[in-house]
Amino acid sequence: MTIDNIIVKCKVCSDIFTPTRPMQKVCSPACAMQHARAQSEKKQAKAQAAERKAVRLKLQALQTKPWLVKKAQAAFNAFIRARDVGKPCISCGRPLGAEPNTYDCGHYRSVGSAPHMRFVEENAHGQCKRCNNHLGGNHVEYRKWLIQRVGLQEVERIERDQVPRRYTKEGLIELARHYRQAARKLRSEHEA
Repeated sequence: MTIDNIIVKCKVCSDIFTPTRPMQKVCSPACAMQHARAQSEKKQAKAQAAERKAVRLKLQALQTKPWLVKKAQAAFNAFIRARDVGKPCISCGRPLGAEPNTYDCGHYRSVGSAPHMRFVEENAHGQCKRCNNHLGGNHVEYRKWLIQRVGLQEVERIERDQVPRRYTKEGLIELARHYRQAARKLRSEHEA
């Protein structure tokens, strides 16, 4: 088969032409320049993507476990606030504000005394800033309202829970991703 019998579509302008050289992909010098430019841009984009990936991997390697715990805690707290929007404060019964950041995620068993309960959803509820910050969690009232909300058996189960929960860096990253997505979904449901 000779080159004369072949009809090819130009990669740039889509005109049909007969190539004069083997492996010819474009019909004219102008299209050849445009094709070369496009190939160069494609190579640059691949190189930039590889560089971004390398930087992302380096940053992930530099992330410390305490920093990841902090990020996961922020995502978890945002999820609890989104989950409990419209409910009253778990300690005093006052209505929680509809705006974000007008109330906190209060833990029944505090993160300081029970760090293994940090990411347990049953242990965390929407709590007004007054009860959470100024009254130190207002635990006596928290327990009363929690019993009303989930029952005495569940409260006693939370109080007995001593299961150690240890998280790897990857686990914390996944936990943060999960709670960010869950909070986003809840907020979009509330807006609809």
